[in-house]
Amino acid sequence: MELSYRIITVLFIALSVLLLAGKKEHSNEGVSHGVWRGKLTTVTANGGMLSTEDGNFWVSNKSLAELSLKGDSAMIIGYRRGMFISPFCTRLKFSSSYFPSLRRRYRDRLIETIADPVARGLTGGLLMGLRGLIPRDTAEAFKQSGTSHLLALSGLHTGIIALVLLFLARLITGKGILSGWLAIFGIVVFVVLSGGRASTVRAGIMASFAVLWMSHRGGKLHLLTVWWTALLLSLIFLPGTLEDKGAQMSYGAVLSLILFGWNVRGRHSAILSPLYAGIVVTVSLAPLMVSVYGGFSWLGPAATVVSLPFMLAVMALGFLSSIGFGQVSVLLDPVSNCWVNILEVFSHSPVWLPQFVLFPLWGVLLLGLRIFSRWNGFNRRFR
Repeated sequence: MELSYRIITVLFIALSVLLLAGKKEHSNEGVSHGVWRGKLTTVTANGGMLSTEDGNFWVSNKSLAELSLKGDSAMIIGYRRGMFISPFCTRLKFSSSYFPSLRRRYRDRLIETIADPVARGLTGGLLMGLRGLIPRDTAEAFKQSGTSHLLALSGLHTGIIALVLLFLARLITGKGILSGWLAIFGIVVFVVLSGGRASTVRAGIMASFAVLWMSHRGGKLHLLTVWWTALLLSLIFLPGTLEDKGAQMSYGAVLSLILFGWNVRGRHSAILSPLYAGIVVTVSLAPLMVSVYGGFSWLGPAATVVSLPFMLAVMALGFLSSIGFGQVSVLLDPVSNCWVNILEVFSHSPVWLPQFVLFPLWGVLLLGLRIFSRWNGFNRRFR
């Protein structure tokens, strides 16, 4: 039963990746001038995605990225080429909803308390998904080194938050079901405050299941069942999940780690495990990354391993600085800038392969990962 369950899952994700990789975008490349009104569904360091009655359009504008948040309304005057709008003038209407207002207040707090733009941008991006605060040069360093996923709130960030919340809840109420429900409440609040992106929702659902299982029953958690549950719930409550590139990457990355493993036992497991996990995700999602982004980073796994201590340090120091401990900025600023400088060493042009080379190589590498994961599991029994 377990084997057939895994085979069905592998075939499902392989078919999805093939369909996505073969999908071509068709858009009108003609230039048109006009006015576009809609809501911002995504905000990054370079602009935002505007959802209008005519479709979704990418608006490249630095001031828009710095001032707006997901859910804000915008009126754009400019010209459009295909799916891209170059604005002459923008007018924003901030969302008055409760959680977006809290996010805006936290962003204003970051601007007041953290002077260094790199430290401020990384803190906002890692803690609340405020990618509009990240300087363009910094965002480019992450992109060229294959570590942009560290700036997109997903499983790693939500898992860290979940562990911290569970630890604090157990300090207050002790071990038991009550501490689990308190942690889950905190996870839900974090997911909503961080913008409720599809990848964060997926991570929040899986983290909540894990916390509830540990608090109520304990024992081994069937991750594949949790993955399917998170996917189904996301499709029910967020119908556009499969069209979201971040969600595609997020669900695909977690599935690849479940199928091929993510840790290596031994003396150097602290380094080898995240490196192996990075290789698994890079190989498994290579066709999707080539289709969506035009290539993939072969140095990304190594850059991710080097980045993990810096990421944890920036999250901790940035949080302390934002709540009033301004003295920690003495450490936050140099740590943030040192991290970006190191990533520039790993920067390189993305690797692109034609499909007739990519897919056969992809199949061979997936088979190699499967063989290694089986050997790794067998080898553990004798350690």
